[in-house]
Amino acid sequence: MANLLLQVPAFLRRLNRLEKVFLILCLLELIYRATHRLSGIILPLRALLDFSLTILAVVLGFTYLRRLIRRLLWRLRNRLIITYVFIGVVPIVLVLAMLGIALYILMGQVATYMVTTELQRRNDLVRDCAYGLAWNVADHRRRGNTQASANEFLKVLRGRHPHLQAVVQGDGRTFSVPADAVVKDIPPWSKPGFAGLLSAGLAYAMAAHIQASDSVAAVQVFAYEPADSDLLARLLPGLASIQFLQLENAPGGGRRLARQREENDPNWEINFTEPVQFATLPPARAWWDIVVSWGTPIPLWKWENEGGTPLSALVVVRSRPSLIINQLFSTSEEWASALKLALVGIGVLFLSVEIVSLISGVGLTRTITRSIADLYEATRKIKVGDFSHRIPIRTNDQLSELAGSFNSMTENIQKLIVESKEKERLESELEIAREVQSQLFPKEVPRLKTLELDGVCNPARTVSGDYYDFVSIESCWTALAIGDIAGKGISAALLMASIQSSLRAQLTYRNGPRSNRPAENAPISTSSLVTLLNQQLYENTSPEKFASFYCGVYDDRSGRLFYTNAGHLPPILIRQGKASRLAISGMVLGVLPNNHYDQDCVELQPGDLLVAFTDGITEPENEYGEEFGEKRLTELLLRNARRPLKELVAVVTGAVSEWSNSPEQQDDMTLLLARRV
Repeated sequence: MANLLLQVPAFLRRLNRLEKVFLILCLLELIYRATHRLSGIILPLRALLDFSLTILAVVLGFTYLRRLIRRLLWRLRNRLIITYVFIGVVPIVLVLAMLGIALYILMGQVATYMVTTELQRRNDLVRDCAYGLAWNVADHRRRGNTQASANEFLKVLRGRHPHLQAVVQGDGRTFSVPADAVVKDIPPWSKPGFAGLLSAGLAYAMAAHIQASDSVAAVQVFAYEPADSDLLARLLPGLASIQFLQLENAPGGGRRLARQREENDPNWEINFTEPVQFATLPPARAWWDIVVSWGTPIPLWKWENEGGTPLSALVVVRSRPSLIINQLFSTSEEWASALKLALVGIGVLFLSVEIVSLISGVGLTRTITRSIADLYEATRKIKVGDFSHRIPIRTNDQLSELAGSFNSMTENIQKLIVESKEKERLESELEIAREVQSQLFPKEVPRLKTLELDGVCNPARTVSGDYYDFVSIESCWTALAIGDIAGKGISAALLMASIQSSLRAQLTYRNGPRSNRPAENAPISTSSLVTLLNQQLYENTSPEKFASFYCGVYDDRSGRLFYTNAGHLPPILIRQGKASRLAISGMVLGVLPNNHYDQDCVELQPGDLLVAFTDGITEPENEYGEEFGEKRLTELLLRNARRPLKELVAVVTGAVSEWSNSPEQQDDMTLLLARRV
C-alpha cells in the first residue's frame, strides 16, 4: 500500500492537463453521487458537471483511440495487414454484400412474379366460372328454374373452387348463389368485364363481373372466391407464404398501410373471411437458406369504394432461396443437377484460388515483415556500436539486395572505424613526431654583429623532410645549413633528424683547437663535413633515399662564408640590385660512397642578401601546370630585397601559395635568409 501511494505523484506527473481535468471531474462526480445517495440532496451545477464529464470522456476516448491506432500501426506487419484488409477484404466484402443484396432482390422478385402470375391465373379461372354460370342461368331462364339451376351448376364448379360464391342479376331480380352467401348484391361501382382483387376490410376475394346476353335479355353474374389462407396456400404450395397489405393515400401525400379494422366498426359491412396470415415455410436447408420477404403492389378494389377507382394492395411474399431455385429448375432434374454440380465446382475452384491467394499473401507479408524486422534489429545493433552484426539473407529479391547493401555498408563502416582508429593513432604519432621535429629546428636565431639570419619551414604534411639550421660554433663563427630529403612524411622526417643530429655532432666535436689553425680559417671544413654525411647516409639508408644539402660556415669578423653545396638548389645572392647564384660543389648525399665535395668561399658585402631555398618554393604549379620557378622567385627577391627578413619570408611564402591556389600545400617550403649589415 505504501509503495502504491508513493507511485501516485509520479502517475499524476505523467498526466496532461486534459487528463487531470477529467480526473478532477470524476472525483466531483463521485462526491455528487455519494452526497445524493446519503442525504438525498441534489447539489447545484450537476447537469453542467455531467455535460462536461461527457464531453471530456468523448475527447479523451478519441485521443486514446488515436494513440492505440498509432501504436498498432507502428509495426509494419500491422500496417500491411490493414492495407490488405482495405485493398482485398473490404472490396470482397462489399462485392459479396452487393451480390447478396442483388440475389435477395432477385429471389424476392422471382417469388412475387410467380405469385402475381398465379393470382392472375386464379382470377382468370374465377372469370371463366362466372361466364359458365351466366350462360347456365341464361339457358335455364325460359324454364323458370334459374336459381335452382344456378345452385346446381355452382356445386359442380365448387369441385375445383370450394369457396366460390356469386350474385346473379337478371329478369329484374337479384339472388345469391348459394343462398347463404355473404354478398347479396353486385357492388354499384362494378361494371361487366371487371376482374381483380376485391377487399372488404382486411379480407380479400378474387372477383369477376360477367354479362351474358341472348335474344331475350341480359344476365349479369358477379362471382368471387375468398382469398383466404387456404387459397393462398394452394397458389404455390410449399414454395411461398403470401399475405396482403392494403395501401391508402396519406394526408400529406404518398401511400401508407391502411388502418386496421376495429371491432364492431360499422364501416365494414362485409367480411369474406378472416384476415390472411402467413403460412409456415419449410425449415432452412443451410445457413444461406434465409427467409426472403418481398412485396409488389397490385390493383385492389374496395367493396365500399363508390367511385370504382382501384387502390393498391401490397402482396407480401415470404420464401426461401432453396425453394425458389428448386422451382426454377424443376422442369429438368438432370439439367438442374448438372447446373448445381457446375455451381458447386465453380465455388470450390474460387475457394481454392482464394485459399492459395491467402497463403501466398501471408507468405509474402511474412517475407516483407521479416526482412524489415531484420533491418530494424540490425539498426539497433549498429546504434549500440555492434558493427559485426550481419543481416541473414533468405531470399533473392529487392529486400535481400537491401539487406546485402546494409551488410556491405556495416562492413565498410567497420573497416572505416578500424582505419579511423589507425589514422588517429598515426596522427597522434605524427603529432608527437611534429613536436619532436619542431625541437630540431632552431629555437632562436643567433645574434651576429654583421649578419641577420632568419628561416622558416612550412611542411606539406604534419612532419617535414626539409631541414634548415643555425649552429654557433665559436664566438665569431656560425654554421648555416639547409637540406631537402627525398620524399615526404615520416620517413623523410626521420632521415632529416638523422642528418641534423650528425651535423650538430660533427660541428660540436670536430672543432679543431685554435692553436693548430690560422685564425682566418674556418674551425671546420664544410667539404669534409659533407663528405662524412654522404658516407653515413649511403651506408645507413636504402638506395632510393638521398638528400640535397647546403652547409656554410660564416666568419662574423671578415664576412666570409665558407660553404659546400651537395646537389642543392644554388642559393641566390642579391647584391646591389643584381642576383647571382652560388656554385654547386657536388652531387646529392647518399647516392655514391666515398664521394668528395669541394669547399667554396664567398665574401658577403654590406647589404648583400643570401637566400637558400628548397624546391617547395620554386616547383609549385598553378591551375595551368606552370611552375612558380626560380626566375619568378629572383624577381620577387629583387623587388623586396630591402624589406625586413621576416616580412620577406611572408612575402615569398604568400606569393607561392597564391600562385598554386590550392587548399593543400604541394611540397615542404623552406627558406633560409642571411643579410650582411
